Amino acid sequence: MYTDFGYMEEGKLGKPYDLRMMARLGTFIRPYWPLMAISLLFVLIMAALDLVIPYLTKEAIDRYIVTSAREIVFKGDGSPEEERFLSRYESALIPKRERGRFLLPPGVLRSMDRKEVAILQKSGLLSEDKYYLFIPERPEQEEILKKYPSSFESSGAYWFISVDRMKELKEEDLLGLRRKDVKGILRIALIVLFILIVHFGLNFLQVYTMEMAGQRTMHALRMKVFSHLQNLSVSFFDRNPVGRLVTRLTNDIQNVHEMFASVLVYLFKDLLLLIGIIILLVHLNLELGLVTFSVVPLIFVTTLAFSHRARDVFRLIRFKVAQMNAFLQENLSGIKVVQLFQREEENARRFQKINEGHYLANLRQIQIYAIFVPLIEVLSSGAIGLLLWYGGGKVIQERISLGVLVAYLSYIRMFFQPIRDLSEKYNIQQSAMASLERIFSLLDQDERITEPPSPKKEEIKGNVEFRHVSFSYNGEEKVLHDVSFSVREGETVALVGATGAGKTSLLHLLERFYEPEEGSILIDGIDIRERDVAHLRSHIGLVLQDTFLFGGDVEENIRLGNRRAEDGKVREVARVVNVEKFVQRLPHGYRTKVGEGGEVLSAGERQLLAFARALYANPKILILDEATSHVDPETERLIQEGLARLLKGRTAIVVAHRLSTIRHADRIVVLHKGRVREIGTHEELMARRGLYFGLYQLQFGKPSNGDFGVRISE
Repeated sequence: MYTDFGYMEEGKLGKPYDLRMMARLGTFIRPYWPLMAISLLFVLIMAALDLVIPYLTKEAIDRYIVTSAREIVFKGDGSPEEERFLSRYESALIPKRERGRFLLPPGVLRSMDRKEVAILQKSGLLSEDKYYLFIPERPEQEEILKKYPSSFESSGAYWFISVDRMKELKEEDLLGLRRKDVKGILRIALIVLFILIVHFGLNFLQVYTMEMAGQRTMHALRMKVFSHLQNLSVSFFDRNPVGRLVTRLTNDIQNVHEMFASVLVYLFKDLLLLIGIIILLVHLNLELGLVTFSVVPLIFVTTLAFSHRARDVFRLIRFKVAQMNAFLQENLSGIKVVQLFQREEENARRFQKINEGHYLANLRQIQIYAIFVPLIEVLSSGAIGLLLWYGGGKVIQERISLGVLVAYLSYIRMFFQPIRDLSEKYNIQQSAMASLERIFSLLDQDERITEPPSPKKEEIKGNVEFRHVSFSYNGEEKVLHDVSFSVREGETVALVGATGAGKTSLLHLLERFYEPEEGSILIDGIDIRERDVAHLRSHIGLVLQDTFLFGGDVEENIRLGNRRAEDGKVREVARVVNVEKFVQRLPHGYRTKVGEGGEVLSAGERQLLAFARALYANPKILILDEATSHVDPETERLIQEGLARLLKGRTAIVVAHRLSTIRHADRIVVLHKGRVREIGTHEELMARRGLYFGLYQLQFGKPSNGDFGVRISE
């Protein structure tokens, strides 16, 4: 079965909230904490403003919309309730014409405890009659009193009308009578509008400051990961696909930013809102609050069950996505081989299996969300229904005001909104925590070339010595065994041997891409492990078999990032290695973009650019690793003409399978199965009739007897 794609780590998922991960992320956030603090302050203010609006709605209803005086009827029997009420509110009562009947102003009624109001109703002191009470302050109110003389009664400076008889007034008269209430409602509406405008401004500033802090944090994190990757040893990249590492710098860091911008701050805001709502609900009416909170345990159990199931299916989906990405990357990268060997149907069958697994995993996620989201809606709607039933009854009984019930309904909607959003935030947070785990796991990798405590930066002349060097890539199978030879300053030494003899491995050790397991490599008598790595590599020029070009223009690829650009030097080295001949044919000359990987150039032209790049760097040691393998005979002739000037005064180590290119080397080192078998000039080795002689005969003619194959494979 084709199931292991080398991306098993994508299936791993840590804790939903790992405090250690968050603490490590905090080290990147710390420099931008002032921006975070400002953003959190704005969140705090916005949460407070959100809580104020329902309360203002309550005040508008109780103070200006549903406002009425109540009639108090004293029986004169000296009951404890009557005595207690008179002792506290006698001065606030407004007498009516009928003996023993008074009006209790709406402001006093609102200030009374609802239990006290219930006792008055039960004892018969508080009647069901309601009146609109006012003091005439405007000419239009005087006109209304004259227009409806039988509808209004007076008591001192106060006038009042039964709420039931207010229906007899014309609409314009009713508005004129309640002009003060209309102004009060307008005033509260303007306050709400002002709050919304302030909220909008604060929300803009909060998002801007939080995004600025988040983007700077992600910038710092991305730079940290990129710098860390550049300093890791080549052996690390041998084991980790580039696509996976690119994902760390792009998708994973974007996931962390998504959590940073969309979850962390809003979780803080939601927490503040929930605490504020609970406090306000208890303050407005404890009994109603307890009824409302009766559904919270069910919500908690539902959310807990959802989080566990969503976590498992989320892990499965990420694993399936990783499988799909790995399969696509592998097959699209090798599309030529796929089409050449007619693998389309087989690959489609395998992709169908992976795609089916991804489809089924997503179906499981949909099923979980299809249960959780409606269930939360049902519970929240049930809480609102319970509130309407219980709270509506209390309004009818006048145990609470209508404004309190309306405010409760608004707060309950606000209370359940964060829970409704939980599914989306949980997805983002799960993805981000998994990404953080992988990012920090990458940062914890310490596979780098060790710098000495006091690195040496002595000038390099070019004397190279390999002294009893042994090496293996995996720590088990050695590719080099006790290799010893030297290269003198200004000397050209060629390395030859069959494929797998260890030629390129020797060069990698010299460049310190890897460290030898045994022995040492010396340059000018100093072990390269004692030298500064950057200083060492700056004196080594490298031309590989497969030339890598960056996506800039021709000149940039010759200078290779050298900011001290010297156009004359670029053109000079281009002429030396015969690059200028084909550059002149390009549409924009040295400013021609070479495309990704140098796609607009032929293999031979890319190889010539690599020679120009090496010459521009002016190294003391030059390494040519199969540097003419992709070059046609005519281009090779042009390169050979320039090589004499390129190698002049430099130590050169040349790896070549085409033995004709190294006949004039000062010495030739023959490697076989990781060991040095022969050293000498071309003539000396040919006269010795050993391994080199056999290789030469295989390339340029048939052996005269049957012993060459034995010698080469021995």
